[in-house]
Formats: sequence, C-alpha cells, structure tokens
Amino acid sequence: MTFKNVYQCSRPALLLMIEEKEVEVKITNLHPTQLYLSEKKLHDIQMLDQSAEIINVDPISVLAFGNRFLITDGHHRAYQALLAGRDTITAEFDRDGGDELYALYAKACEERKITSVLDLKHRILPQDEYEAKWYNWCEGFNQAATLLLKTQADETDKANR
Repeated sequence: MTFKNVYQCSRPALLLMIEEKEVEVKITNLHPTQLYLSEKKLHDIQMLDQSAEIINVDPISVLAFGNRFLITDGHHRAYQALLAGRDTITAEFDRDGGDELYALYAKACEERKITSVLDLKHRILPQDEYEAKWYNWCEGFNQAATLLLKTQADETDKANR
C-alpha cells in the first residue's frame, strides 16, 4: 500500500496500517519536523547509496498525526532518496511518544515554509554549523514547548474539575 492510499483512507484503515511493521510512503507527501540538514550526514548517506547495488538503508520513522505523517527520524535518508530519483521510501511508525512535541516541530517548520522534504534544499549546512544551529534551536524550543504543553495540560485539568 502506498502513502497515497494510506493518506486517503479512513481512520480505521489508517490504524490498521500503523500496526504493520514497515510501509512504503511517498516522499513528496512526508512532512519534515526539522529545520536543517547536515552536509556531512548527506554525504555519508550518498556514499552508502552509491556503493550499494541494492539500496538497503534503515526505514525512516514517521508519526501519524491527524491526517498527516510527520518524519520523526530519517530526514537525511528521505532527502537522499528524493535526490536519487525515488518516489517512495520505507517507513515504520514511531511509537516512542512525543506526538504533541513533533506536532509543534511541524508547525515551526510550516512557519518557515518547510512543508516537504524538498523544502530543506536550501537548508543544508556544514556539520559544525548544523550542530550549533539545530541543537541550540532544539534545546530552546524543547524548553518552550514543554512549558506550553504543561500549561495546556493544567488548563485542561482545571476545566475538567
């Protein structure tokens, strides 16, 4: 089943898909949750990609959120697959939690006009700059998001009393 089929299916069918270990998803329909890519990571993946007759990379991780699939791990692999001319990539559903946090990451990406893997094209940075910008941004964002989610939970708790 392709991502297009999954994306347009009913909620019960979507839940059935989530039970599968791995699925093929359409790369152009994935939604990023990070702002930058690392030149070094991309180069390493490209070298692996070029050296193998059969492409055998780990599946990316995605999260079903509402009617979207957010990338939780594998932005570099998805970008390289797109560059290599592939339309789909193997994905597995992320069950580690953090759904609300990833939704906030996706919203931050949308605010910066990053709504597809291809939108990361002009956000490829040297490794040291990638680490400085991305990790510092994540640290500050995670602190703010944690506070926001706690405040929302407190408000919900008060409303339910």
